[in-house]
Amino acid sequence: MGSPFHEMSDEELKKQLVDSRRELMELRFNFAVARSLPNPARVGRLKRNVARILTVTQERAQGKATQKASSGRKKKK
Repeated sequence: MGSPFHEMSDEELKKQLVDSRRELMELRFNFAVARSLPNPARVGRLKRNVARILTVTQERAQGKATQKASSGRKKKK
């Protein structure tokens, strides 16, 4: 089972990276102000997603990986 990030194009990866980093920043800001989060596990998931995106991007830059074809499975939310 591969990550869905391997199936994304470079542009989609960049957009996802920007969105994930922005959401992570907002969550951290909200925690600093309110000292609580409705879903603290979301922070960990976002950090892992950012790391996965950066890994896929780095693998493609080094020529170790290419964009995989979509498996046809439904995407999880």
